[in-house]
Amino acid sequence: MAFASDISSNAGFQGRHDFSGWRPGLVVQLAIVFLVSYLLLFFGMPRRPGMYDEGIVLTGAMRVAAGQIPHRDFYFIYGPAEIYVLAGLFKAFGPSVLAERLFDLFIKALVVTSVFAIVAAYCRKSVAVFISIVTILWLFGLNEFGLAVMPVSVLNLISSVLILPIFEGRLSAKRMMAAGAVAGAASLFRYDTGIALLGIHACVIAVAVYLQPKVMANRPRLFASAFWPYLAGFGLVVVLPVLYYLSVAPLGSIAHDIVVFPRKYYYRSRNLPLPRITPRYFENIGIYLPLAIAAMTLYALVRQGLRRRAPTTPEERKWDGFLITFGLMLAIMYLKGIVRIAPIQMYLAIVPSLLLIAVLFEHRAVFPRLARISINCLMLLSLLAAAWSTLHVIRLESMYHLSVAQRILHYPRTATPLLETAWCNTTNPVTRGFCFLPEDDRLQAIEFLRSHTRPGQTLYSGLRQHDRVFANDNFIYFATQLLPATRWSHFDPDLQNRYDIQTQMVHELQQAAPPYLVLDSEFELVREPNESSKSSGVTLLDTYIRDQYRPIEQFDKLYIWQRRSP
Repeated sequence: MAFASDISSNAGFQGRHDFSGWRPGLVVQLAIVFLVSYLLLFFGMPRRPGMYDEGIVLTGAMRVAAGQIPHRDFYFIYGPAEIYVLAGLFKAFGPSVLAERLFDLFIKALVVTSVFAIVAAYCRKSVAVFISIVTILWLFGLNEFGLAVMPVSVLNLISSVLILPIFEGRLSAKRMMAAGAVAGAASLFRYDTGIALLGIHACVIAVAVYLQPKVMANRPRLFASAFWPYLAGFGLVVVLPVLYYLSVAPLGSIAHDIVVFPRKYYYRSRNLPLPRITPRYFENIGIYLPLAIAAMTLYALVRQGLRRRAPTTPEERKWDGFLITFGLMLAIMYLKGIVRIAPIQMYLAIVPSLLLIAVLFEHRAVFPRLARISINCLMLLSLLAAAWSTLHVIRLESMYHLSVAQRILHYPRTATPLLETAWCNTTNPVTRGFCFLPEDDRLQAIEFLRSHTRPGQTLYSGLRQHDRVFANDNFIYFATQLLPATRWSHFDPDLQNRYDIQTQMVHELQQAAPPYLVLDSEFELVREPNESSKSSGVTLLDTYIRDQYRPIEQFDKLYIWQRRSP
């Protein structure tokens, strides 16, 4: 099946490419892409769980499964959808890292499949395969699991594709309502990006209405007729969860977690400078490529507009609509990630940038020679950045024999094979179904706590010194299946090192009386150029721990403290 476009050197973006043009082979093609993506990501997946970000999600799901409510019962800065889905999986199949990873890989395979479907509808199949490969490499190289940005990415793409026909003058209330519902679902995974997507689509609909010919007097009415079904779909998905939450929890809790604290503290305590591009960290170019692709997209829109003054045919408006929709998504999602700048923070901008460069590459013949060269370079650099990031992960997995493929093939580890064998022969949420392998000290701490506690008891995972906070071990709660003794189990700078929060934590520890604490020293040497490196001078929590607990075990950087006898 051919997807080549009919483009002459001066025709602009022409040619009929639509999803309906390749419907007969759609299911087979997408099934193959999904299956291949899933298998590649599964066999290349590292066996080491994420102690912080992945741990936050796993512990959040455990707390929800125990009947706790996000924001009301525990500090949580993301939308609740991810942890509720995982809690449902844990209820059905038992708590395990494997269940969370399989769901994560399912979403990532959907990302690749969605990218392939969109690009193949607008470009040649070879271009779609190329961009799909780049997407897989980025997903593999980012080496993050359980993050809500993955389902958000899929939902962003689906909802945006649903509204694209409005540029061709095809307006369907059901389609717009479906787009709004999908965007609403995205907001339940991440509040900030969901609200941003609502704003992006409102702008896209307004531009599409403006570009429609011969509707000068009816533009406000046309915008309303297009936007109200979208808004209705968004509201249907969002309003019920909001009403339920307000019926069981105060508004102040959610306002603190998603508005008050981030607005006041997040930038100054998590901000990072722009990273340098070096031979060792060449993947950092992926942070800057979306900017270059956005500039090229703007150039294409301006050039096309100047050449024809205004898009007059549905085909011309269709191509403009694609560039406008995903160009806006790139720009807004990029702005969202500029505080803590890293490839993973820019992921929601990287995906639309890949769609845009694919379309620009497909139609590069309409551009001047310098622009064609630039587009070719951006296409190549997109591949190199993703591949470089992947090589880092492969090197790490090979060094420590941590990949799933090596485990299945029984590739022996040279470091601590006896400890690994004993660990994998036990049954716990980390080894159930498949043996995942934390660091040796964390593994030993988990085994100690599991053998010295009983179900129903609580645990506190903190730091040796709480006057300065960077991160903490959230994974150990899930691994031991011990609920956190405090609602503040997820550590952030300018939170747990404040006097008011430590006062609450001391009160909670007094009430819950966890028999053991885990104090982590692995972040004591981490110094970022922001306020997370500064001490607050607050030692209330440290004093309480020293008075009520005593150290009994040490596993490298993890210290176990036991509650003193009354």
